[in-house]
Amino acid sequence: MTAELLDDLAQRFAFHATIYGGATPENASPLYAHLSQYVATDTDILQLVLDADRATQVSNLLFGAVHYLLLRGEDHQLRTFYASLTAHPQAPEHAAPVFRDFCGQHAQEIQHLVTTRKVQTNEVQRCTCLLPAFVLTHKYAQEMPLSLIEIGSSAGLHLLWDKYKYNYETIGQIGDDTSEVRLRCSLIGQHKPHIPLVMPLIYSRIGIDINPINVEDIEATRWVRALIWPEHIDRAQLFERAITIARRNPPKIIAGNAAVMLQAAVDNTPKDMALCIFHSYTLNQCPDEIRNQIILSIEEIARSQDVFRISLEWYGGQKQPQLELYSYTKNGLQHELLAYCESHGRSIEWLHS
Repeated sequence: MTAELLDDLAQRFAFHATIYGGATPENASPLYAHLSQYVATDTDILQLVLDADRATQVSNLLFGAVHYLLLRGEDHQLRTFYASLTAHPQAPEHAAPVFRDFCGQHAQEIQHLVTTRKVQTNEVQRCTCLLPAFVLTHKYAQEMPLSLIEIGSSAGLHLLWDKYKYNYETIGQIGDDTSEVRLRCSLIGQHKPHIPLVMPLIYSRIGIDINPINVEDIEATRWVRALIWPEHIDRAQLFERAITIARRNPPKIIAGNAAVMLQAAVDNTPKDMALCIFHSYTLNQCPDEIRNQIILSIEEIARSQDVFRISLEWYGGQKQPQLELYSYTKNGLQHELLAYCESHGRSIEWLHS
């Protein structure tokens, strides 16, 4: 049985090497692509992740665990291969034996991390895709203030989307001019989203997460930081700046399963505000049963009040992430495909006219 599990892991790492290879440089990690190919052939390293959660991308867990230990300050030659830790990293092609040595020295710590932690990102740049959907929701809700509930909020950085500054190239800018977080988004196609002069007003914000990240917890935020691929310096910088904002404006996050906790969150929002439930790269990671329970819970809530649900997800079989808006009102359910989005929010193809 162990041999079968190891073979399955080897196949996963070999496949993930193509993902880390990336279609474009900004979506690639040459270091992880090379290491994934190597790990697929190394039984000793595969043993370290044998008990990890197979429902997640196991390679992200392993590489995140190693990156976490290096970010924590472990002094080892492996640091010289990480663009996140050195200005002039060594070529990835020479990293495998050094990576193997590090894993051997820190085997117990790595095993502990991959069996107790989850792949949990909070990609701030994706707010560039979410913002036009919030603007449209605000319009549909007769410009009432929004009561936000985020499913799968992690550290809650997406809940603070109005605290950032946005640049949508030719159609303009919006947001806080004093913000440390500056986001730029390229526009693709003929249609353009409406970007108003001022942000929609937010009345309240609540997050729900199985394992919420406390922004005051240095170790917890370091783990999320470690999951950012080492070559992606811009993403890491945005994350650090957004964490600084979150520490000044800590969002309220409820620990638990959204399928169970959603009604309690709604009960803590005023009925005379526009209820906006949103999720990004969350439901695509849920088992079908949990996902269906969450949708049914939203439909039940919509029996007694209007609900707007913004979905930014990338399900299996889809060629690219999709931004969708579900409006549950007295006129029934209306579903709109708003845009196709680049996976990290660097560009958006707006479809809604």
